[in-house]
Amino acid sequence: MNIYDISRAAGVSIASVSRVINGAQNVSEKTRQKVTEVIEELGYTPNVYARGLGRGSMQTIGIMCSDSADIYFAHAISYLETALRKNGYNSILCCTGYELRNKMSSFELLRSRQVDAIILAGSRYVELKAEDNQYILDGAREIPVMLINGILEGENIYCTLSDDASGMKQAVRKLRESGCRDFIYVYSSDSYSGRAKLRGLRMGCASSGVAEDALRIVRGKKDFQSIAALLEEEYEKRPFDAVIASSDTTGVGAVKFANRRGLSLPDELSILSFNNSVLAECSSPELSSVDPRLKDVCEKTVRRLLQLLSSDAQGADGRRDPERLPAKKLLLRPKIAERQTTRFLS
Repeated sequence: MNIYDISRAAGVSIASVSRVINGAQNVSEKTRQKVTEVIEELGYTPNVYARGLGRGSMQTIGIMCSDSADIYFAHAISYLETALRKNGYNSILCCTGYELRNKMSSFELLRSRQVDAIILAGSRYVELKAEDNQYILDGAREIPVMLINGILEGENIYCTLSDDASGMKQAVRKLRESGCRDFIYVYSSDSYSGRAKLRGLRMGCASSGVAEDALRIVRGKKDFQSIAALLEEEYEKRPFDAVIASSDTTGVGAVKFANRRGLSLPDELSILSFNNSVLAECSSPELSSVDPRLKDVCEKTVRRLLQLLSSDAQGADGRRDPERLPAKKLLLRPKIAERQTTRFLS
């Protein structure tokens, strides 16, 4: 069954059926009712793609993430799709991996599907080399691009992120206040978020009186066993009493190290990780973790996108009114979820 069958059954033109299906205003109420009754009677379902082209909107948002197996990204995707679905939007997901060429091809694939906007979930989409971000800047000239947990300056690009530098600075201060003196920071990524954490780490040490020789920064694989082995090597060189981990995955590796070494948590060793995911609560003992408020970040991303796509964002001349658009950047302040691996003062 197709639009021609509906036209014959309702006794109206194909153009009238198309206008009813696409929600156009220039159709009489009598014609609208007649076409609607035939559609319901025959059980016709309009083709989404054709309908989207007719309305100028696919009601579909593209989402790109590096790795859906990562618990952080898995939750981000869930939050985004739930919020979009509640507002009548579908989504197309591309898991790109970390290679630039795959990111670029996924971005072009989503553009070819006529999505209304693209959400880049994760800070790994902000490349160190400016020229490697050009494909995003070019694409944003046609459709809005929403960036989660990263900042990229450009027309039609909107960023929502947790202030990781502030969260890290707060983490160092609270560990220092709890009596920690010898710090080691373990990380696995030089992404935008990773660089922000390193910046906050140094700010926190400077403002809390942590001497340069009392801080070690080491990079390892994002794997429990590898992190545990790395910390064992570092502890043999010189003991430490505080581990700051760039993710909960890395934090679990630190807990494994402490358990194998026979170190009491948090009396002999404090551990503070990032992301406040389910891994932090499943760890034994449970991990204290900086909460980047991922759900809030994702929901606010969708809210800002809907504001951008809304007709309310258009001025009288049909162009976007800058005063009705969301801010280009929204920064959320993280908070610390204290559990059993720290002894913070109340």
